[in-house]
Amino acid sequence: MQGKGAFSFPRARRLVRRSDFLACYDAGQRYFSRHFVFFVLYNRAPSGQWRLGLAVTRKSGNAVWRNRIKRVVRECFRLHQRGIPQGLDIVVVPKRSLEPRSLTLAGLAREVVPLMRTWRTRAAGAPDTPAAVPFDAEHSA
Repeated sequence: MQGKGAFSFPRARRLVRRSDFLACYDAGQRYFSRHFVFFVLYNRAPSGQWRLGLAVTRKSGNAVWRNRIKRVVRECFRLHQRGIPQGLDIVVVPKRSLEPRSLTLAGLAREVVPLMRTWRTRAAGAPDTPAAVPFDAEHSA
């Protein structure tokens, strides 16, 4: 059942054009988590909404595993969409070290939610604080 409620994920929230992806890659800021690279471009969406693009290549596995990665990432962003500031274009690229079998919604949320706080802080124009340090810098050994 397609929901039109508060937690829907309409096409307007998706990056679909190649030019939008290239703009994120070229002019966006990169953020790293354990299993993903996020390219974030501020104030780029014409509608003022944040938009999500997924770049999952064959290096991530066969079609079944690639689709699983995309489903889990979309669901994570759908459930946590209230924490994402408006006007962002976000491209998510999985690292080669990602094992699709071990990818869970809870594990992905642990990687993404701290980055969302960073994006909110930077979108508001506030200076970086310890809470605004990318995930790997806080949690790497």
